Amino acid sequence: MDSTYEYSNWVLIGVVIYLAAMLYIGYLASKRIESNTDFLVAGRRLGLFFCTGTLFATWFGSGTCMGGAGNAYLFGNQGVIFDPWGAAVCLIIAGFFFARIMRRGRFLTLADIFDIRYGRGMGMISTATISVAEIGWVGAQLVGFGTILHFFAGIPLWVGIVVATLILIVYTYLGGMWAVTLTDVVQMVIIVIGLVIMFFYMLPHAGGLEGLFTNDTHNVLGINRWSFMPTPEAAASPEMENAGFFYYTGLKGWLYWFGAISAIGLGSIPAQDLMQRMLSAKSEKVASYSSYWAALLYITVGMLPVMIGMIYFHINPDLGLEDAMNKILIFTAVDYLPPILTVIFVSALVSALMSSSDSAILATASVIGYNGSKYVKKDISEAQSLKITRLFVPIVTCAALVLAMYFQTIYNLMVIAWSILLVGLFAPYAAAFFWKKANQIGAISSFFAGFTAWIASYFYFLPDTMAANVDVAPGISGLHFDWAMWDALYIASPLGLLASIVTLIVVSLATQKTDVPKPLRDITGDILPTINWRGIFTRGHEDHTGHLTADELMHDER
Repeated sequence: MDSTYEYSNWVLIGVVIYLAAMLYIGYLASKRIESNTDFLVAGRRLGLFFCTGTLFATWFGSGTCMGGAGNAYLFGNQGVIFDPWGAAVCLIIAGFFFARIMRRGRFLTLADIFDIRYGRGMGMISTATISVAEIGWVGAQLVGFGTILHFFAGIPLWVGIVVATLILIVYTYLGGMWAVTLTDVVQMVIIVIGLVIMFFYMLPHAGGLEGLFTNDTHNVLGINRWSFMPTPEAAASPEMENAGFFYYTGLKGWLYWFGAISAIGLGSIPAQDLMQRMLSAKSEKVASYSSYWAALLYITVGMLPVMIGMIYFHINPDLGLEDAMNKILIFTAVDYLPPILTVIFVSALVSALMSSSDSAILATASVIGYNGSKYVKKDISEAQSLKITRLFVPIVTCAALVLAMYFQTIYNLMVIAWSILLVGLFAPYAAAFFWKKANQIGAISSFFAGFTAWIASYFYFLPDTMAANVDVAPGISGLHFDWAMWDALYIASPLGLLASIVTLIVVSLATQKTDVPKPLRDITGDILPTINWRGIFTRGHEDHTGHLTADELMHDER
């Protein structure tokens, strides 16, 4: 379906004005950058509103909006277990278990934790792994941005992706975390307004709220579109037998479901872009509570593109696969909104893409420029480190550009990025805070065991997923290998996580004498107290800056 939209020029003018405004904000923010702390964590001065806004807008990108609508169109609720459901779970877990102690440690990047708690080797591994995952995340956003420009400007997709890349490089390079935060808050408001407008314009086409939940509720696979858990429900087509989860039943169905909910639900816990926002909060309380508010926003607003995708399937169930995966929201805008509202809505989509992209670019540049530079030159100055971090903004974005050119499916590219962190880093990251016996040998072994088990399990399940993806849906004949590949990777990921956890425990316990565990310390090298680590607050547990009082520090057992 090519663009024949009569008002494409209006949309492009609106997008250009919006992008110019974002670049101007980046320029203004650049004047506040004096140190690594300013560039990487906005001087640790973000209040609840700004911290919530940047947390929400960071993740609410093309994966949730465009990819989520497409997956909901094809697969219903089961198709979006990854995001927004898994992402909301992640924000709640991060706020309760990790936000408070991360902020207390005054770290600048996530890799600081691995470096301080385990040692240089694990620090280098975490830097490389986080960078690969974040680059994949940026790639997903570039595909979404390029798709919009391709549709409305009539330019090839690759040209649209290149244009998006150049714009992101400029304002992320200029303003760092300050630019990202200021633009994220603006983008959050635009996203919410745009999606609410679209939803209420589309709702009558589903027969209202009642029709949305009671009319023919089956998706392209014949599964009830509201199914959340693996289900034995009979499909709409009798020959499809048991519905399961994406038609995988028994152990494979449950592994797939757990892999889906945990890919972002747990995999994004050790993600630089998430923790960078918590480290930017002005207090522990803000770090924790902003995560809860962002989770609430994420699941409520995140279900809007999901329901829009379901409604569009009800209206037009015959879209081609490529259009269905990436362009649902574009089609709904041009088909059902007045021109001026289309301009607003497409600007909202661009907002979502920009807010996620700039965050991930900064996150990757941070761990490479700040942590990576110290591995090469131990006595590097702060000015040199800041210069290297900025230098890596265009390098990281160009790497994501290459990835986006190859993998042009938004949702899967986004989810697989976090699956990498799930099987490799989640277990050693959590153990760094909550298990004193975890050591570097155990952490490194855990990392490699998780990846090895994941890849081995992928090849084990691949024949089954290939058999399951032959003539899988109307209009798709023969083997659809892309779906088979993604299915096998997701089904295999819980086994990778399990191997990572077991290996961490066994190897750490076996090597306590040869590799004595290091205590958890803050960024200055002082012992980091873990008392009152939970993301709940009572009177007297916190002073006005969010740090523990002196009396509480004395009672910490570490």
